[in-house]
Amino acid sequence: MNILQVENLSKSFGGKQIIKNISFNVEQGEIIGFVGPNGAGKTTTLKLISNLIFPESGRIIIDGNDIMKNREKALEKIAVMIESPGLYRNLSGKGNLKIIQRLRGKSKALLDEIIEFIGLSDRIDVKVAKYSLGMKQRLALGMCLLCEPRLLILDEPTNGLDPTGTMEFRELITTLAKREKISVLFSSHLLSEVEKISDRIMFIKDGQIVTIKSIKDIGDNTSYRIQVSDVLKSKAVLENSEYINSISNTDTNIILVSIKNNKLSNVLNLLSTNDIDFWDIEKVGSSIESDYSDIYKGVN
Repeated sequence: MNILQVENLSKSFGGKQIIKNISFNVEQGEIIGFVGPNGAGKTTTLKLISNLIFPESGRIIIDGNDIMKNREKALEKIAVMIESPGLYRNLSGKGNLKIIQRLRGKSKALLDEIIEFIGLSDRIDVKVAKYSLGMKQRLALGMCLLCEPRLLILDEPTNGLDPTGTMEFRELITTLAKREKISVLFSSHLLSEVEKISDRIMFIKDGQIVTIKSIKDIGDNTSYRIQVSDVLKSKAVLENSEYINSISNTDTNIILVSIKNNKLSNVLNLLSTNDIDFWDIEKVGSSIESDYSDIYKGVN
């Protein structure tokens, strides 16, 4: 079931076409990562879907409602975090949440449930001015969830977060999609984060959707550089293995292996059972990185 359908969407500013006839969909409970360099059209696309700016042509349908024909019904189904969260710094975290609770007519039980979910129970009565960036992001997410959306739109949600904050936010988003069946469309420059949580990844270049890839297809091409005791024997053992796409040697004791579906442990076990020792394993990259490099070669 599609929660979002974008059909032939276009937008220009100052006579220059920024978004060029793009189409895609987001299914229920699906996480889609939206990638591309600065100026490619990511934020403009998200603003169009959020009805913050208006398209020149095309359709945006949210949970069956055309945003131009039934705006109120369509916007009831989404919640948006674009750029910096708009928070009242002199109010507590709970004070900020209560504003949305009252505007949307939501219950105290839902408010308490969301405070627990975003992990701010012990700091919810502290003024937002004293919050870290990660806490502000979690609070803004809680404000979104008070709207009980079917679709969550996030623009660079982990930008500026430290590793702990990034991991916590990633876990929250994954839980929302898998447990609550909330669809998520998010933009990011962090390819590793996109790869970890997305079901599909959408590449945009010069205002056009270049390709959309499932994470399963991307996972089929993760490459590792492995230092082994015997290169020739390793190649003989692995070259016909069901776990790998390709194998080559880059040095006297190093093999480069493209591994299917995260089957690294199976490959290492195969080496061990054939009396081949290995000492060093380095992840070289996955196809999201190579795809990104190919698509945006020469683009700053």
